[in-house]
Amino acid sequence: MKNAILLILLTFLSSKLSTDYSGSWVSSGDNFENTLTLEKIEGNKDTYKFTFNGWRISYDVYAKQNIKFSGGMNDEVFIIKVKDNQAVYSDEGREFEEGWSLYHEGEERCKVYFEYNKDSIKVKTEACSLVYGGYGVSFDGLYKSK
Repeated sequence: MKNAILLILLTFLSSKLSTDYSGSWVSSGDNFENTLTLEKIEGNKDTYKFTFNGWRISYDVYAKQNIKFSGGMNDEVFIIKVKDNQAVYSDEGREFEEGWSLYHEGEERCKVYFEYNKDSIKVKTEACSLVYGGYGVSFDGLYKSK
């Protein structure tokens, strides 16, 4: 009986422990590759600074050829908090230095949605194209641990 109670207690406690997603995660295909890096912020449970770096080969109608376009989200403001295996980042309310903005008035702000699984992270973006990357660059995809 004691062993059964101990086993139940250990199972309950282990389910309450948070998973550390720190490290590099990659999503790639024939014409693209993206790297997501998560850095745990000490003292803030389940909180991470994230960065994206990637490239995509897209057809450029002006150059009339395939070109490798790059993109990235690399700034101290890119912070997320994981709750129930999900996190969201939004540029909504983001202030920029000296009054400049990445957006025109009324334009939809970039949002990044993260869904965490045991061995992968699913990323979905909205309104981030051409804001953080070149033509055709998207950070959407299924990321696997590097």
